[in-house]
Amino acid sequence: MSTFKLLAYENTAAAVTDQLAGKGVETRRVSDVLSEDAPNPDILAYAHDNEYALLTHDEQITAHIATRHRNGLAHAGVFIAGHHLQGRHGIGTIVTFIMEYHELIVAGTGNVPDDIFNQIIYL
Repeated sequence: MSTFKLLAYENTAAAVTDQLAGKGVETRRVSDVLSEDAPNPDILAYAHDNEYALLTHDEQITAHIATRHRNGLAHAGVFIAGHHLQGRHGIGTIVTFIMEYHELIVAGTGNVPDDIFNQIIYL
């Protein structure tokens, strides 16, 4: 895992994924790759297997991450944007935060294995 890629839950504003993609972040939505009713464990598995960090507002994802860890499974990293960042007022904050990680990785001052892989990052 060396390139920063992002998989966004459906609860993420489309403007976030559009702006990130426009700034060079490889971004997909869960519905692009899985069914709309895919359970969290399947989403985490897909993200890990395809080296996508996950972006969500769903803080309950941490319970599924803990289950993965108990079962000896890693995850590709999760950005949790609290519910206070849902909707139009959180778009700029989320995009700016994610772009900081992207820029560090592109510049070589950060890397996915150390800075994102197996991390839960709260915005």
